[in-house]
Amino acid sequence: MKICPENYFVAHYLFYNLILMFTIFIILVLKSNFMKHTTLLSLVILMLPALVFGQYGQGENHRVGGWDNDASSLSIFSENGEQFFVVLNGVNQNNMPTSQIRIEGLPKYGNDVEILFADNRTQAIRKNVNIADPVDGKAVNMVLKISRNREGYPRLKFHKCTEVERGYRAQRGEYMMMYGRPEQIQTTTETYYNDPVVGQTVTQTTTQYNNNDRRQPVPVAVPVPVAMSDEMFAETKKAIRDASFDDTKLSTAKTIIGTNFVTTAQVMELSKQFSFDDAKLKFVKFAYNNCVDKNNYFKLGSIFPFDSDKEALNNFISGKH
Repeated sequence: MKICPENYFVAHYLFYNLILMFTIFIILVLKSNFMKHTTLLSLVILMLPALVFGQYGQGENHRVGGWDNDASSLSIFSENGEQFFVVLNGVNQNNMPTSQIRIEGLPKYGNDVEILFADNRTQAIRKNVNIADPVDGKAVNMVLKISRNREGYPRLKFHKCTEVERGYRAQRGEYMMMYGRPEQIQTTTETYYNDPVVGQTVTQTTTQYNNNDRRQPVPVAVPVPVAMSDEMFAETKKAIRDASFDDTKLSTAKTIIGTNFVTTAQVMELSKQFSFDDAKLKFVKFAYNNCVDKNNYFKLGSIFPFDSDKEALNNFISGKH
């Protein structure tokens, strides 16, 4: 017969409390003034159910107000206000792009988080995160922020971790929803107007709720990368060419390419602005992730006169497959 964890838990505490009661009883029997301790023995017997079920109650996972105490929540915001979609464990969460989102009711472990940017240029971010207290394993609210590194690449970084708030109210401009349900369940906005009576600006806060969240998530089209326009390419080429040294040219190129997509032909043309092959190779490697036609990237080997550089590029491309 299969024993459920709850019944095993009760039996476990009942067994040890019975041993405790029996030990006390033996001690009292051995004493000459046993009758004086009859009251104490009676109290121990009466307290036994409270001890057992008190411990049992602590071992349960309760639901409060419809929320599972064992479920975590995840908040993500963009440091620069960039609009994005969130895909959690392969399921699109928000139908409309946002710069700040909170998702309730998440499992604590093994969450596959993917960020898709709405600008059709910025490369996606993907990370596997555990949303639980590392010490006791309790559910938490984890806050992640989207920022950019020195090379201009977007990164999903840990910001802070707090206790889960039940009955949480969305902040201004925050998109709040239940895990797997794309409809927004709470949005808070603020409007400002001049009150002619009091003669000053008044702030009005409006909170909207949508509890109609029984429909299945609507798939969100994954943004298709689009290479920079001819005009943007011309400006990029000029900015790199105007720099005096290859180090400056390289940092300029990384800043621009980090937030734009390019074609293999554009990378080839921009690489000609560098004086030395070492800088060219660094630039070509950097631009690979933002290239929209990586199948043509092998053609860039023609810009290097030495076989060592050609081989280094080929090895780099092979390592990306």
